[in-house]
Amino acid sequence: MASSTPFATNNHAVRSPGINFDAAGSVTSKTFHGLSLVVNGNVVGRIEQWQPQMFNRGGQHIHELSHFTFGRPVDYVPGVATNFTLTASRTEVWQQEFEIALGYPAVWADLIDQDRPFEIQEYLFRGKELYRVWVYSGCWFTDRNEEAKAATSEAPRFMVSSTIAFVSRKRTVG
Repeated sequence: MASSTPFATNNHAVRSPGINFDAAGSVTSKTFHGLSLVVNGNVVGRIEQWQPQMFNRGGQHIHELSHFTFGRPVDYVPGVATNFTLTASRTEVWQQEFEIALGYPAVWADLIDQDRPFEIQEYLFRGKELYRVWVYSGCWFTDRNEEAKAATSEAPRFMVSSTIAFVSRKRTVG
């Protein structure tokens, strides 16, 4: 049975059909197959794990002592938002280590070598259609570590994991 959706081809000439999300009975669950990260116009590829975190905040309960409440909380005042961070794991690419993929001229000796913030654009596609773009600005690494190098799998590879603090996240599409 022929698909009405055109096949996409990757750089290894592997063709795969796209999903027609508008067809009756098609997939409704969000998937991450169409997630791309772009920094300075360059796609930062081979991302294994990507997890933004920013929905955290403290607060303060307000108590009232009266013959009605007996010291129980009567209100909650939300505090400031905290923990604007991203965690990511990436398979390293020869000549395109994480720092270089982010637009820095060389691999760092340590985090002190990061001398300026960067901005990340997160593109989410619904099939072939651009669904949403988030822009993370004021990005600084809080950690960047190579994972253990061990030949315990069928395809040993270099992985790097990191935590990135950011100042703001803004939606530009969607």
